[in-house]
Order: sequence, then C-alpha cells, then structure tokens
Amino acid sequence: MRISPDLRWNTLFLLAVAALAVVAAMTIAGGRAYVDAVHHIEALALPDVHADVSSTIDGAQPGAGLTALRLRERVMAVNAERETARRQLEGVERVAALLGMLAVVLGACAYALLLRGRRTERRLRDDIAGLSTHDAMTGLPNERFFTEWLSYAIAHARRERGHVGVLFIDINGGAAVSEFHGEHATDTLLVEVARRFRSAAREGDLFARLGATAFALATPNARDGRELGLLAQRLRDQLNEPALPPLADTPIGASIGIAYFPEDANDPAGIMAAANVAMYAARRAGRNHVAFNALAA
Repeated sequence: MRISPDLRWNTLFLLAVAALAVVAAMTIAGGRAYVDAVHHIEALALPDVHADVSSTIDGAQPGAGLTALRLRERVMAVNAERETARRQLEGVERVAALLGMLAVVLGACAYALLLRGRRTERRLRDDIAGLSTHDAMTGLPNERFFTEWLSYAIAHARRERGHVGVLFIDINGGAAVSEFHGEHATDTLLVEVARRFRSAAREGDLFARLGATAFALATPNARDGRELGLLAQRLRDQLNEPALPPLADTPIGASIGIAYFPEDANDPAGIMAAANVAMYAARRAGRNHVAFNALAA
C-alpha cells in the first residue's frame, strides 16, 4: 500500500508534536526533581549544620565528639544531595536541549506543511481554472472558451470588414473502436486525433473539443471558401497520413461542415449552428465528406 506524501508529512508532524509533549513533560519533571533536591539540601544545611558547628566550637561541652560525628555525616549527606542535584540539573539541561531540537523540527514540519498546503491550493486553483476553459483529456480549449474566442474574432472581423471561417468536425469510426477495444482505446484515439489536428492548424487558428467526438476550428481572416476547403482537406489527410501509424485497426474518418462569417450568419451562435448543420449534411454524404454551407442540409 502506497502512502501519500501528505499523509507522511501529517504523520511526521503528529509524531513531532507527541515527542515534544513527552520531552516537555520530562523537562518539567526533571526541573521539579532538581528544585526538590535543592530544598532538601537547604533543609539539611539549615539550621542544624550551623548549630552543630557552633557546638563544635564549644569544645569544652560534653558530647562534642558525637556532635562532630553527626556533623560529618550531615555534611556527607549534603554533599551527596548536591551531587544528586547536579546530575539532575545536567539531565534537565540535556532534556531541555532535546526539547529545543524537537521544537525546531516541529517548526520545520509546520513550515513544510504550510508550503505544501499553499502549493496544493495553488495547483487546485490552476486545475479548476484549466478545467473551466480546456478539455481535461485532450488539453484543447473547450466549447466555452471556443465560443468566447469566436465572439471576439467575429467582433474584430465586423469592425475590419473581414471574414471568419468555422469548421465543425465529427470523427467517424470511434464507436467501432469503443465496441471492440473499450472506452480507454477511444480516449487514446481522440487524444491522438487532437494532436494531429493541432499540428495541422495554422498560426492564429483555434482548435477546440466541443463534445465526445466533436471538434471545431475557427480561423480568422479566411479569404474564401476554397481556402477553408483546403484546410478541411489537410485535416482529413492527417487522420490517415501514410507516414504516421494508423489511428486504429478500423477506418477512421471525419465529417466536416464549414460556415463563413458574414455570408452564412452574422453572430457566433448563427455561425456555429450553420457549421453544425453543414456537418450533418457531410455525414449524410458518407465518410470523409465536407459540406460548405448550412443550406446544404
């Protein structure tokens, strides 16, 4: 089972937090033990040690030898407690150093998670933005982007008294590929078709994927129908180019309908409708046919 990088970072962060909590508890416990040892030393040293020292100075008093013995024992006990306190302080210092190191690791993990989260958020925003204007499978612009671009191209052509050609293309033969080889093979076919169409397009042309097997090309400043017809022929040739591997083991073709602004329609919706109707006329004529006008239906 493969663990995702996000899960690994989250697990590392939680482990660092748990270790930091444990070491912090150890630091507190060690500090308390050191304070208790210091208090114990003070209890041993004051006031009895001073009293015993005073008694020792009065050497003439009876039991001075016994008092000196007790004094030596108490001094030894104080020294032992001091040694214990020193070791405990050293332990606290080591644990505090470990605590600081864990705090640095925890801060680094938190910073890495923050950066990763920001990168993921930015990637998701880019993906969402890309999906809203481009087809996820082929990478071509989608219908929304194509329609907006066509609107701009027609508005520009209207101002400049220019022309815009639209080719509506439907791929033939994809159903047979799906039936015999499955949907994945059809997807692979369409990706390759999109690549070949894109390589055949001229600079300034826009290719888009409008549906399952439907593509469209918009070309600004198209001079006449003959130019568009040659462009359609070049696209069809790309599907069965002898120098390239066959797209599938079944025949693949394209029905292409062509509409022309402003002759066939005067707005983007009208041009798209005219090209679509022309494509259906081409489909009725058979595989790999081209129809030039919406009136061909």
